Amino acid sequence: MKWLAVLSLTAIAACGSLTEQAGGVVALEVTGISAPTLAVGHSLTLHARALDIQGDSVAADLFWRTPDTALVTLDTVGGVVVARTSSGIARVQARVGTLLSNVISITLRDSTTSVRAPR
Repeated sequence: MKWLAVLSLTAIAACGSLTEQAGGVVALEVTGISAPTLAVGHSLTLHARALDIQGDSVAADLFWRTPDTALVTLDTVGGVVVARTSSGIARVQARVGTLLSNVISITLRDSTTSVRAPR
């Protein structure tokens, strides 16, 4: 039941089967991100954790990746994203071994554009 609660509360990657060397990780949980928007030159720190079959956190080497290096710079270990341009949508994913999280889409904007808080 705990596993179902985790699935309903956060964005979880599709389950996969990793080797024992990956510590039994079957999913990645990305937390604290809801429609992120990032102004050019500003940064955002992404957070994720590896989960086992019971939905419990497990120690694992977690890395970040993006195909959109023209739009953002990304610290692949720390998860810090910095907007390089003032428009576009950058895609970022967490990775443990061959298991990838769902794609996080980060909307890039000009630093003078105001952002409304979600209601």
